[in-house]
Formats: sequence, C-alpha cells, structure tokens
Amino acid sequence: MKRCTIFVVMAACASTPDKPAAPATRATVARFDPATSVMQPPRDYRSWTFLTSGFQMSYGPAALAAQAGGVSTYDSVFVEAANVAAFEKTGVWPEGTTFVLEIRTAEHTGSIVTRGHYQTELLGLEAEIKDARIPGGWGFFAFEGDAPAKRLPGTAACYGCHAASGAVENTFTQFYPTLFPIAKAKGTVRKDFVGIPPGAAEVKAAIVLSGFAAGRELIDAALAKWPEATLGTELVLNRVGYALVADKKIDLALEMFADIARRWPDSANAWDSLAETYEAAGKLDDARAATEKGLAALARMAPGGQRDALDKALHERAQRLH
Repeated sequence: MKRCTIFVVMAACASTPDKPAAPATRATVARFDPATSVMQPPRDYRSWTFLTSGFQMSYGPAALAAQAGGVSTYDSVFVEAANVAAFEKTGVWPEGTTFVLEIRTAEHTGSIVTRGHYQTELLGLEAEIKDARIPGGWGFFAFEGDAPAKRLPGTAACYGCHAASGAVENTFTQFYPTLFPIAKAKGTVRKDFVGIPPGAAEVKAAIVLSGFAAGRELIDAALAKWPEATLGTELVLNRVGYALVADKKIDLALEMFADIARRWPDSANAWDSLAETYEAAGKLDDARAATEKGLAALARMAPGGQRDALDKALHERAQRLH
C-alpha cells in the first residue's frame, strides 16, 4: 500500500514601524567593513531565500546557552536569492555571499501539539560571509540585538568545524536539501567529505541509471555506515518503489518491492505493495501469492487504521484474483 509521509547563522529585533516598510534595497542587507572587521546586522534577511531548518543542530553561543538551560532550539538558514541563483548555476557560492542563521526556541506543547516541536521566540542571530579580504576567505559573526558585530577571531570553533566538515567550500551545503544535489551534479563537493545517507530520490536515480543491484548496493552500504538512517525504514524504501511505478519502471519496481518484502517479511504492507504491482503488471499468479502472504502477515498485525486499510485492500485483491 502506498504511503506518503517534512544552517547558517543570527538576533536582531527591529521596532514596529509606524507606516508600511519600504521595499528592501541593497542598503538594508548585511554589510561587512573589512577595515574594522564589523558587520551591520541585516534587517531584511527574512525576505531572503530560506535554505533549511535544523533541530538542535546549532552550536553557537545562543544555542548552547539555551540547551544548557534545558531549552531546545531550531535554526533556519537564509541567503539572498541572487546568490542562491548563482550557486544553482555553478555549484559554488559567489564572493560576498552572506549566510544568516536564525536561532529560535523549539516549543513542544500548546494549541493542537501532542508531539513534535515548532519554532517560537528569537534567541540569536549569527552570520557567515565569504569575503576574500578576510584571512582564510570566510568570517563568522554573532549579533546581540540591533548592535553591529565584530568578526569572531580565527580561533573560534566555527572556523575549524566548517573547514573540516563543510561539503562545499566552507559551508554546510550538505544540509541544504535543494542545493546539495546540485553540488553533487556539478562536482563541487569536496573529495574528502564524509557524506550523508542517501534519500529515496538518490536511490531511485541509481536504480534507473544502473539497475536494481546498484540500488541495493547503495542501500546496504549506506545502512552499514549509518545504521539508524531513515533509509533503513520500510516507509522510505516503499517510496522508492512507488516512484519507480510512477515512472513506469515496473520491472525495477517489482525488484524493489520484492527486496522490501525480503527485509520485512512480517509486514502486510510490504506484501500488499508487491501484490499491487504484480497485479498491475499482469503477473496474476505472483500477485495471488503475495496477497496470501500479506493476509498471513495481517493476522499478526495490531488493530488500527493502517490495519483496516490493508485488510480492505488485501481482501478485495484476493476476491479479484480468485
């Protein structure tokens, strides 16, 4: 059965204007003066392009202070649209690119929330800039309110961390889900980058390009390196199978669903997906066999909405194929 399942740097608080704000101009963005090593806080970064958000992933002063006090944090990364567009063309960040990291409290209760977290008040604002006038070519800043920020000294931990672990130049582009694939395609990811687990789209692309065996090898290698990766869930691999179906790669989809059933032989959902695809491919004997295994697994499944849906799908298929 098909299942569908959601870096870098700052805290400025501007007073509410008495009249509507004028359109953002270049003069309102972050400005760095290499003579003084000071950056003015950006007023309009919220109109920039949003790149990603992380939970408990920031290690700057504001986030560490919050976490020491038992408060979880979210960080969100913003970059000017023109610099994102340049990256999309080249796979590298243009000179002058400023990354803004907004840090907010992660609340876990209130309204309709019974699980998960959402962002609330602003805790801090930090920034990274690519500027050849800075020793090493990169500078980091931590803002306090509306005050300008002095560039953090080169001994600050952020320099070494970004230099050692950034996937593209001095940046954590590996955590920007819409841009990291571009960097990989353009060959700008550093050769010694440790990597991150592949997602469903990457696995599907490998299967289409090189066959199912290559995809399975990618899955197994990733799970050997990152055993807790979401790639190791039936849900994510099921998405790979249905993506192959959508592209009319039915034989490859059948291999994918058969592998899922091999990995989760007690899953009624795995057998249902395999049976569904066999039936669509006109392989009715195989569809009957997979449906029978799905029904056997269903008998061991706990009550609930998913069980009810699978019960209906499997029994209706069994009747059709009788």
